[in-house]
Amino acid sequence: MARLRPWLVLAIVLIVTVPLAMQESLAQTRAPQRGGTVAFGYIAKPRSLDPNVWTGTSDNMVMRQIYDPLIWSPRPGVYVAGLAAAWQISRDGLTYTFTLRQDVKFHDGTPFNAAAVKFMFDRIADPATRSLQRPAIGPFDRAEIINEYMVAVHLKEPFAPFMANLAGTALSPVSPTAVQRLRDQFAQAPVGTGPFMFEKWEDNDLHLVRNPDYKWAPAFLNHQGPAYLDRLVWKTIPEAVTRMIALQKGEVTAVHFPALDQVAEYKKNANFQVFRKDTPGHPKSMPINIKAAPTDDLRVRQAILYGIDRQKVIDLVQFGNAEVAYGPFTRFTPFYNANVKKYYPYSKAKAVELLEAAGWKTTGGGVRQKGNQRLRLQMIGFASGVNQQLGEVVQAMLTELGFEVTFDVTGYDAFAKRVTEGTYNLSEINFTGLDPNVPAFLMYHSSQILGGGQFNRTKIAEPKADAFIDEGLRATDLRKRKASYEELQTYIMENALVLPLYDNSWLTVARKELQAMSFDQEGRWLFYNVWLQR
Repeated sequence: MARLRPWLVLAIVLIVTVPLAMQESLAQTRAPQRGGTVAFGYIAKPRSLDPNVWTGTSDNMVMRQIYDPLIWSPRPGVYVAGLAAAWQISRDGLTYTFTLRQDVKFHDGTPFNAAAVKFMFDRIADPATRSLQRPAIGPFDRAEIINEYMVAVHLKEPFAPFMANLAGTALSPVSPTAVQRLRDQFAQAPVGTGPFMFEKWEDNDLHLVRNPDYKWAPAFLNHQGPAYLDRLVWKTIPEAVTRMIALQKGEVTAVHFPALDQVAEYKKNANFQVFRKDTPGHPKSMPINIKAAPTDDLRVRQAILYGIDRQKVIDLVQFGNAEVAYGPFTRFTPFYNANVKKYYPYSKAKAVELLEAAGWKTTGGGVRQKGNQRLRLQMIGFASGVNQQLGEVVQAMLTELGFEVTFDVTGYDAFAKRVTEGTYNLSEINFTGLDPNVPAFLMYHSSQILGGGQFNRTKIAEPKADAFIDEGLRATDLRKRKASYEELQTYIMENALVLPLYDNSWLTVARKELQAMSFDQEGRWLFYNVWLQR
């Protein structure tokens, strides 16, 4: 094995620094009281609780309570011990060697060790797993067991996002014994090492219980031993208004995806708390299919971007609970290029000018035509959160410009089928990720058009864009990474590949008795420190 030493460019800063959002929450803790149940009003039953396979943002927020990562990231670029007590990175960036804690057990009582880490990587890499998290391990070559508590992960080439990916949920170890025993059922009966354990389903409601043996929390969470709460219950309540009623009545302690038009009133009410966590990644956006007419014409795509009043979209859909997005990265993403703000300020006149230049003329019927061809757009979305309302607002604005717009809202599987077929002009996406590789590689690399989650919904397959992404993916020099990602953001906006709408902000509304709420960098709850004031 190659001689190992710290890799200076991707140096691990072993400074236990608590992010401001966590400091504010932890500072509220005075004398935590043990016991009690937090019932959470949730939008839908989690589809999968298998972190190595499923990418769903909402489901991963639940997974954060069940699983631990090898390392934690309390703030961007800072990494501290998790299930791995120490690690080294080879000079060439191809080998990561982890020394594991020796006191950790999975919820089923089986040991956490190097074999479990190797199992995780091999499972994700195996095509038979059909993992949507395959991009998280990048150019993975193999995992090598050095001894029972030391494992080396070998890469085929440098992969700059690897440390950030290790700190997320995707690369959280799962119990090999449970996966082999449960097979496809593991996704609904998860077994990890985290502070809460799966107990049962009651209809669509998920019950987790405190892990009584938990003693390996990261230092920045400021307490050791089991969590304070006895139990977490995710109660499936699909309708936002119904969730808020349940909160008011005390049937649930907190809600996610609150009724946005009610948030301002809850902020004024001393009996409740509103938490907002802004996250890195890809903003709420509508990727534009450049392979389907009429959006194969740059002028038509540019007209769409000029013709959408994004602040009005936020006012109507988010009720002010978000910030305008200007490009393919949220402003909280490393290497965000603030210069994208100059592109496509709202101008209906400019949109009309571009459509006229492209040959789409007004008619008496209101729909623009080019010869006998009508200016038609197909929009697709999946039924979750505000997607339908958001699509309807954008549809109305495009109709005012002279487009004839159809908007199909379906379940996710039907939506994914349309994405694969390419039978749309505008679709929907947002994605949370610590590293800029997430919004870059998944959304715009040519390799992501087919297979996996089909996240490249623009259908861009351009060597120049791939080159920017590949450089950012492999560069060990932070300045080169920064330059590549800044150029990529400029390229995407100049070519009008996506309609950015607003930056991701996760909102949680809770009753006042919920104490010490905190979040990881991706906006996922950390219920380990939470307690109930009674």
